[in-house]
Amino acid sequence: MEPIKDQLFYQWYEEYSVSLLKYIYSIVQEPKTAEDLLQETFLKVYEKYDSIQDKQRVKSFLFRSAHNTTMDFFRKESKVKKLLNVLKRENDKVPSTEKIVEIKEEGRMILKALKRLKPSQRDVFVLRKIKGFSIRETAEILDWSEAKVKTTLHRATKTLEKYLLMEDEAIEWSSTVRL
Repeated sequence: MEPIKDQLFYQWYEEYSVSLLKYIYSIVQEPKTAEDLLQETFLKVYEKYDSIQDKQRVKSFLFRSAHNTTMDFFRKESKVKKLLNVLKRENDKVPSTEKIVEIKEEGRMILKALKRLKPSQRDVFVLRKIKGFSIRETAEILDWSEAKVKTTLHRATKTLEKYLLMEDEAIEWSSTVRL
């Protein structure tokens, strides 16, 4: 074992493991599976350490590895249940009960709409809009061109807006109709 390699690898683990775990969990929605896939991701990265061309762009490399490891898991297990957890409200210190119900309902609507997106659209939306990766980083993670990322994100956003509007209209309609 090389001390510099090990030191750098542990630094990457400390810096990115929580973020990677959240990313993997947003896809698999199972804590134990997400932890296992995180460990598998880091094992693969450790094995491929020497092939990492640009140590400065390790974040993209790690997320791409996590993405590929997770997709391999789905292929092996033949599972196709990708869900997202989008409820992140940092500004509300002690929300009221009404606010909690509203946030949960918004979250359900968003999750329902995200589930309806194509997997490729959902992946690019999560990486760009939720995880905050740049177009270049997202392209590297998904092994796509930057143009494909832009196009897919645009389509995903339009489709998501359509689904959310349909859901919102359905809620308004059902609240005005009394049986």
